[in-house]
Amino acid sequence: MTPEQRQTLEADYTFKRVAELELYPVRGQFDAAHLKEVNRRIFQDLPGLGLNEVTPGEFRAPVPDGLDWIKQRALSTVDGSFYVAYSRMDYAAKTRLDTALQKANPDELRNLKTAEFTARLAKLYVELDYMHPFSDGNSRTLRSFTRQLAAESGYDLDWDRFARSDVGRDLLYIARDRSVNELAIPHIQHDDTLRKVVHTQDRFEGNRGLPDLLRDAVRPSRAVAFEQLPEQEALREYPELKEAYKTMRKATEYFALKMPNQFDGQAAGIQSVLGHVQRRLDDGETASFSRSRGNGPRERGQELQERQTLIYRSEPGQELER
Repeated sequence: MTPEQRQTLEADYTFKRVAELELYPVRGQFDAAHLKEVNRRIFQDLPGLGLNEVTPGEFRAPVPDGLDWIKQRALSTVDGSFYVAYSRMDYAAKTRLDTALQKANPDELRNLKTAEFTARLAKLYVELDYMHPFSDGNSRTLRSFTRQLAAESGYDLDWDRFARSDVGRDLLYIARDRSVNELAIPHIQHDDTLRKVVHTQDRFEGNRGLPDLLRDAVRPSRAVAFEQLPEQEALREYPELKEAYKTMRKATEYFALKMPNQFDGQAAGIQSVLGHVQRRLDDGETASFSRSRGNGPRERGQELQERQTLIYRSEPGQELER
């Protein structure tokens, strides 16, 4: 089997298993056993297809003293090689993994506003990615694991948004690797590994880390329901949306009174209020929909455009923008 055939075979089977996990998620406590079961279910078919080196649901062996677990990264939108270092998966790393997973508590996370939830989820992802507990398939495992954790915490985590273009994929790679390398540097064993990682970090300087990047991909589930579902269905699932719909009814009455027979003006005013309410819901609010300056569509659009800029350094001191 050629490397290309192997990659296609693996992708076909794991894609189906990831889709199954969306419909029938693992029932667990978001601990190490839960994480292992996600990995096992995604990769369960591969050993029977002749890929005997794949060990679904098993942590990788520790790296010997003096050596590092390092991966070379190739990006689609810029030439050159980049590197990311992971834990040695020794006893200390496994203990650190268990400690990190103690924060994966939906009962606690669902009480957070969007910004704080996103920061907490990103920190957890970076910790788990730095551990890199499996020999292969860590990214698919962590995406499924964190997507389920977000859903059970009342949030929608859209990892797929980064797969829609080469720039999006590279944004995610850079954000993850930059954040992971920050954790890895104090624990790197070999000087050559350290040089590669430090040079990679220099080239990634100016780009967003994962906590910042995920601000574009995390939304409260109730905000998505308000946007996409009929009112009665959304309220049945999320009764806390009643204030949002009350605000919209008041806006409709207000513009009808202030702008009689000016139907285009009424529609524009209602649409403006709708956009404001949606943004407040996206921020995690359910009761307060008062307006504040600097939160209009123009400001939000400018902020998003600025945050999506990729900056590469081909050599120290030289910046390239895409």
